[in-house]
Amino acid sequence: MATTMSVADSAVQDGIPPEKAREKWTEWTKEGGPGMGLKMGGKSQDIPAGQLPEELRKAEAGTAYFEPGQKDGTEVRMQLRYNREALEKAGQGPEWVEKRINLYLTRFKNFAEGRKG
Repeated sequence: MATTMSVADSAVQDGIPPEKAREKWTEWTKEGGPGMGLKMGGKSQDIPAGQLPEELRKAEAGTAYFEPGQKDGTEVRMQLRYNREALEKAGQGPEWVEKRINLYLTRFKNFAEGRKG
């Protein structure tokens, strides 16, 4: 049986050239990655990717695009394909995905430009 995936995407402008942005992305998303914000015990906290519940680890796949932006910067666009049913079973909804993408891109921009998250 095929799984139906939904798509969410967002973009951010950073102040570094596309080649450098791609290098920073690879450095930042190394295995284990920066994790996800999940509510545990009523509080939101970052959970490293390797510690996510199994159903969430298999619930999504993403692609990042690096295009020339303004003032020698880069537009970093992230597209996330996700299994809505799996997220709902894990107690999360589509609004969580949208918030997560925006947070993820903001954290990446800060990392790429040398600022703290």
